Amino acid sequence: MNLNALLQEAWEHAREGVVLFAEGRVCYLNPAAAALLGVERAKMLHRPLLLVLRDHKLEALCRRGGEASVEVRGRTLWAKAMPGVLLLWDQSAEKSRLEALEASSRVLAHEFRTPIAGMLSLLEALREGLKPQEAREALELLYQETQRLWRLVEDLPLGQPPSQERTFALEELHPRLERFLAPQLAEKSAWIRWETPHTVRANPDAVYQALLNLLDNALKYGSGLEIEVVSGEGEQGVWLEVRNQGQPLSEFEKLFQPGQRGVHAANVRGTGLGLALVRRLATSWGGTAYGRALERGNAFGLTFPAPSGARRERRAVKAQ
Repeated sequence: MNLNALLQEAWEHAREGVVLFAEGRVCYLNPAAAALLGVERAKMLHRPLLLVLRDHKLEALCRRGGEASVEVRGRTLWAKAMPGVLLLWDQSAEKSRLEALEASSRVLAHEFRTPIAGMLSLLEALREGLKPQEAREALELLYQETQRLWRLVEDLPLGQPPSQERTFALEELHPRLERFLAPQLAEKSAWIRWETPHTVRANPDAVYQALLNLLDNALKYGSGLEIEVVSGEGEQGVWLEVRNQGQPLSEFEKLFQPGQRGVHAANVRGTGLGLALVRRLATSWGGTAYGRALERGNAFGLTFPAPSGARRERRAVKAQ
């Protein structure tokens, strides 16, 4: 087998797209190029280059030479043109991975920013001087938040669900959240009213982080002084809502997407990642995150699936 035959055999099986052209017409394209361009290979030989490529950017690249990243029919292609040769490589998967990595980095920064900001406030208060009892409380809170940061590091990468699930009472989280949010509550002259008598099964740190984000949002965007945290139970399990006063929103689902912020957030500093993180955390324990409009405000909630045994028991009672 001569060299030309060996080269053509290699091109036929290459993952990289190869297009050969002369005088503006295609002489050869391998199966990978036909697949990337979305054309029927047998019908493309000897046709004008533009009709085969069906993209002005690729055709211009063939005329001038060089390389570029080009969006072609839903794909991101790396293209390199030399006299008579166009090489193509599908970078769509790599682009998606990079975008996912960037999104994960933003979520990670957000996940760490909230506890660190609270810890800085506590350290400033300690530096300025607190009464002995207040200082002990601040140190205890700092210790708890340091432990939580350490567990966040252990839970990386972000795609892994948090570990250490257990059954616990939601009321267990009240004191910790109240202490951590004390500076923001004092600044707004606001308070939290709790009605959460239920028990759930999840990672307490994950629920704490999700609830902290919802309360932080309520303090930033709500207009009332009272924030309600209410839980209830239904057929599917326990629900937990943070309710605040303000103008009811018309759309909620997009707010759970990374980088999305509501129309009332224009004058409030933020990254648009808080609710996306809340949904990720809720998914980790098998629940959901949602939002809904109230008559004079909005509610953002979490759900917790009922244990399978409890669901069976409720169905049996209902059937009697």
